[in-house]
Formats: sequence, C-alpha cells, structure tokens
Amino acid sequence: MAWRILPGGVTALVVGWLFHLSLLQPLEQFAYTGLFRLRGELPWDERIVVIAIDDASLQALGQFPWSRQLHADLLNRLAAGDPSVVAISLIWSEPSDADGALAEAIAQLNRVVLSQTRAESGDVLPPVPELQAGAIATGHVLTMPDSDGMIRQVIPQVDGQLMLGLATAHVYSLTREVIDLPSLEKPLWVNWVGTPNRLTHASFIDVLNGRVSPAMFQDKIVLLGVTATGLNTLITPFNPDVPISGVYLHATVLNNLLQDTLLQPMPQQWLWLILLVGGPGLSWAMARWKTRYQLLGIGMLCGSWAGVSMMLFQANYLPTVAMPLTLFMLTAAAVALSERLEESILLHHQVASLWNLYRKDVVYQFDDQQHSLKPPFKREAAWRDLPSSMVRVAQLAAIAEQFGRSQSTQAAIARSLSIGLVAADLDGNVWFCNPAATSLLQITVGTTLTTALATHWIKPEEWYTILHQLACNILPIPSEHYYSERWFELRWEPLIYHPHSPSDHAATPSLDHALRNAVGKPPDGFMLLIEDITARKQIESNLNRQIQELNQLNRMKDDFLSTVSHELRSPLANINVVIQLLEYADPTEQPKYLQILKDECDRETELVNDLLDLQRLEAGKREFDMQIMLLQDWLPSMIEPFEHRVKVRDQQLQTHIAPDLPPILSDYHSLQRLVTELLTNACKYTPPHHEIAVRVQFVAPHVHITVQNSGTEIEEAELPKIFEKFYRIPHNDRWHQGGTGLGLALVKNLVEHLNGHIDVHSANNVTAFTIQFLAVGSDRPTSI
Repeated sequence: MAWRILPGGVTALVVGWLFHLSLLQPLEQFAYTGLFRLRGELPWDERIVVIAIDDASLQALGQFPWSRQLHADLLNRLAAGDPSVVAISLIWSEPSDADGALAEAIAQLNRVVLSQTRAESGDVLPPVPELQAGAIATGHVLTMPDSDGMIRQVIPQVDGQLMLGLATAHVYSLTREVIDLPSLEKPLWVNWVGTPNRLTHASFIDVLNGRVSPAMFQDKIVLLGVTATGLNTLITPFNPDVPISGVYLHATVLNNLLQDTLLQPMPQQWLWLILLVGGPGLSWAMARWKTRYQLLGIGMLCGSWAGVSMMLFQANYLPTVAMPLTLFMLTAAAVALSERLEESILLHHQVASLWNLYRKDVVYQFDDQQHSLKPPFKREAAWRDLPSSMVRVAQLAAIAEQFGRSQSTQAAIARSLSIGLVAADLDGNVWFCNPAATSLLQITVGTTLTTALATHWIKPEEWYTILHQLACNILPIPSEHYYSERWFELRWEPLIYHPHSPSDHAATPSLDHALRNAVGKPPDGFMLLIEDITARKQIESNLNRQIQELNQLNRMKDDFLSTVSHELRSPLANINVVIQLLEYADPTEQPKYLQILKDECDRETELVNDLLDLQRLEAGKREFDMQIMLLQDWLPSMIEPFEHRVKVRDQQLQTHIAPDLPPILSDYHSLQRLVTELLTNACKYTPPHHEIAVRVQFVAPHVHITVQNSGTEIEEAELPKIFEKFYRIPHNDRWHQGGTGLGLALVKNLVEHLNGHIDVHSANNVTAFTIQFLAVGSDRPTSI
C-alpha cells in the first residue's frame, strides 16, 4: 500500500509547493483565457450604454483632454433623456474655468457618479470639490492586472471608496431597482462578457451634435469613457492581441452585478482536498492498472476534469484547472517512473538469478577475430569494462540467445508433428500450442483449455479431476475420445519449468542439476498430447470385424457340415433300417418297404442335386439358356400338376394371369424350378380350407409373379432368415413332408442369376412371395 501511494504523495507535495509559490499561475491564466474562449460570448445587459470618446470625436473636437464645457453640454443633452445613472470614467482632479457649468449640469442631472484614482506616489486624486459636491457618488478606477497584463480581478473598495462599477450599481439600486452587492472583503473575479462591439454605443460627438436621440438613454445606465486608440487600454480574454479601453472593465463589472454573474472562485479547502486525496488515491489506483489502461485512465480523468471545469464555469464558478491537471499528469508520470524503477530492480535480480542458474548451459560463441569458439567465462571477462546495467543486459542477451536456439528447434519440431501439443499451467491457461492443437481445439496462446476441452471433449468433472491429479503429481490415464467423426487419444505429461537451485548465491548450477533438485516437487504445468488414432481404430475395427466374420464363417461352416451330414445320414439311416426289415418281412409287406426305399433314395438324390445346384450357382458355373417367354402361354400347364395335390389336402388353388403380359427373357428350366419350389412351399405350409393363389401381372416396367397362400404367417423376426441354407420355419410343416431346407436359398440365387428380384411379405395371416422380371423392350437395365 505504501509503495503504491508513495508516487502520488510525493507528487501532491510538489504540486502543493508549486501552487503555494504561484509557480502554476501562468498555467492557470492560460486556462482562464481558454475557458472564456470555449464558453464564447454572452449578451450584454440592455440597460448599459457607453458614450465613447472615440477616434471620430477626437478628430472633430481636437486633442484630448477637452474643455469641461463640452462635458457639461453633453450632460445637459443626456438630462433630456432621463437616464437612470451616468458614470463618468474620467479623472477631473485639477480645477478648470468650466467647472461651474459642469457642476451645474451634474447637479441638474442629480444621478452622476464621478471617478477618482491614485497618483504614482500613492496620493488620492479625487474630483475637484466643486464637481464632487454635485455628484451623487464617486468610485475609484484602480486596476490590478496580472503578469500577462490581463485584468481578472478588481478591488471592490479602496479606503472606503467603491470602485466605479460598484458605485454605479449602488446608485442604480437606490434609484431604480435593488441589486445585491457582493462582499467587499475580497477581490471580485471578473466574468468577461465578450467583445465591446456588441455593447450599445454612442459616439461623444454624435450625442453632442444631436445626431443621437436623448430617448436612447432613457432609464439606461450611461458610462462615459475614452475608447480612442492608444488611450487607457487593457487586455481581455476575447481581445488578447488588440487592447480595448478601460471603460469596458467598468461596463463588464456593472453587467456582472446586474446579471449576478460574477465568478465565484473554488474554495481553498477543495484545492487541498484534491491534493491530499487526488494524488495518493490516483497513485494507488493506477498502480493496479496496465500501461494502456493507465494512459486511457489519465486521459479520461483529465478530460473529465476539463469538462467539469467547463460546466462549473458555465454556472459562474471559477474552477482551478491547471493545478489538478498538473497533479494528475505528474502523478501518472511518477507512477510510470516508479513502475519502471521497480521493473528495473526486479529485472536486475531476475537476470542475475537466471545467469547463475543457466550460465553453464550457455553454448560457446564463435569468435570472428580468433576464428575459434569462445566459452562463457571469456564472455564474462569481456563484460568487465561495461556498466553494471549493461552487464545484466549482456547476460540476458546470452541467455535469450540460448533459449532462442532451443525454442526455435522445439517450435520447428512441434510444427512438423501431426500430434497436437498444448502446454498450460495448472489452471488450464495455455502458453504454447502447435498448429495441430490450434486446429483441433480452436485455441491460441493465452486462452484456457477449460472451455475447449470441457465443452466438446470431456466432461467438466473429468477435466477438474485431471487437473487435481496433475497438481498432486499423479499422471492421469490416457483416454480415447470420438470428436468430429475421428478418434483421438489424449495423454498428459507433467512440466516443471520453475526449477530452483539450493541458493541463488551458490556456485552456478547447471540446468540438469536444477532439474534433479526439482524432482518430487509438484509440476508447474502440463503438456497435453492429442494424437489422431482414427487409422489405428479403423485397423482395430477392421481386425475385429474380420475376426467376427471369420468366427461367423467358422460357425456357419460347422452348422453347414452338421446340417448336411445330418440331412445326408437321415435317408441312409432310414434305408439301412428298411433293408434290415426286408430281410424278415412278409412278401405282402415288401412293396411298402420298397416304396420307402424309393422315397428315401429320391430324397437323398434331391438333397445332393440341390446342394450341387446351389454350389454351381454360388460358384458361377451354372449356365443359363435365356429365351423369350410368354408367361400366359407357359405358366398354366406348369401349374396344372399342383391342382390334384391341393384337392387331396382340401386346399384351393386360384390362378390369375393377365392375358396381355409382355414377354420376358429367362431360362425355362430355372423358371420352372422357381415356380415349383414356391408352389411346393405354399402347399406344404397352407392348412386345409385355405387358398393358394398365383397372380401374374405387368407393373411397368416389370412382370410380377406372386405366389400367395393364406392360413399361415411368418413372424417378422424370421423373414430375414428364410432364404438361408437349411433354414426351416419352426412348427410350420403341417403335412410333415420334410425337405432339404435349401429350396428358398436356391430360389433366391436363381432369381438373382436371372436378373430378377424376389420379395416376401407376411401379414394378416397371408404370406406372399413376389418375383420381378424386366419385360422385354424396356429401356431400363436388364439387371436389378
């Protein structure tokens, strides 16, 4: 706290001392003028009229001073206009021949205020007694210009005599309307109205010659004074380069009194409060800010004070501008200087510590003169003649050079890696990341990993667990994550980058020694490695899939061999049993057993033929004789043998063949096998009193052959399996005909080889198989 407020405290003392010695007065004078120019001119009070002894009057009446008879004549003309007050800013301290006429005119008007002043010796120069006796009041015209010649304050009272403007306002208050007069104990600050050309004027010679109507001065406060060039001049904020007449000072004071716009200076206690609070307080606040915020803050503070000063000035208060602004800027400079000094001290100690720590790790430097490598200790010998600060700079440059080499090498390696690398502290603040990590996490140096990882990669609680493990020197377990349709592995490595030697003043240790001393201490940060393992996961997935496929093929092979062997052994076993029975059977029973032998031999033959046909189809060795066929001519004769079978089983067979079917291209024997297998299956699985229907129709561009049976339904879960080899629907063979289980598998293969397509639908106790063949003449492909 003390260090933070020290610069502001010192600055406050310096500025207070400068202010007390008035060394800031030129700046305040400049600010005073600037406030008037920023505010602009104000309107003059319409009750004030100036009768100017100007250049035109001098040219007409001769060299000034004139005969007082001319002034008496002027007053006589003014009397006709009945002015409220006439104030004369002329010194008549010496008697003249025309004093009687002038005194009579003053007495007749009865509202004339005369002027008095002091000689250089300090003696008072009042109006001659004859004139003073007829005047209603007198006022002094003494001024107190500042060092730049501008009048900013007036003395309200000297030896009990009011200044001319105050005396005039006092007379006006007695004769016309009450005006609150200010305190006479301290100087009055003049609130300059503007340039005099906006004030109501009348030339002396014009009034004297009657060219100005007396009505112009009715109920007005008339000021008579010299405005000719070079006479009784003064400087105002609006005329710094062209002086004006002193009569306008009295007009300005009178305007301030009439409008109640005299400037009120800022109380001294407020100034000391600004010094005591502003300096140390600003210093304490700025010590916590960064440099750009310091510059922005001091700019805003100075601008704010200037704005506040302008608003106070608009309200007729005279603020102290230069002293606070000087305080603010000097405090900012002192804070900046103290920070630079502090940084210099810290940098000095830090460089010394780094040099002691890494001195032995600094590589040799090539000596151009000796054409050899120069070790670090020879570098130090060359630094002995350098100032202390330059030695530290040289050491820092050597360390930076070494670190630059290391960093350049490491950065090149990091950029060339496809693995994302992120280095961060234990709060997750990133201080290094390579392009791969930037692309994956959308982070840059200075951002935090918490947002990047805990949003899309890992859960927030897992992230904080990882940070806790790293802080406790526990290496987190690598994890795999799926992100943006790719697989990544996240690995964590601790980082120790604040190693400390046993003593900064000990013999300079090497980097390896410092790192060995740091073993066991918690890490300062961590390195996150993000590796794209999509290819590896794909390989693993492919291997697992291949293993599963091989296992499935192995099971299918075993199931196939088991099923085939069972199907082949069953007829053979039955044949063997029948042969044994024939040995002991009566002649009357032999025909029955012979029929059984024939059926079993046919069954064995059918199974072998189906296996061979299926094997040839799958191997692509089956040849097809593709011919153009008209199903409406061929199909009825092929269906006719099944009519007897359905009658025996009390089933119904319905045939619906469209008469105008287009021809198809197919193999006669293969198509006959397809329809036979489907009709055989339909007869096998259709219960009595139910219907088997064969429908053939053209649905452009295909010819559809549908074999449908009612009374049975295949469960949805069984539908994908019915075309597999040796698959039979459980408990659906009502007539106990058996079969090889290869029929539908053979049907599916035949359909595909004939460039057709087969579908099966089973619902509402109805099952339908539909084969589609492309009609001849269609422009569609001949394969589906």
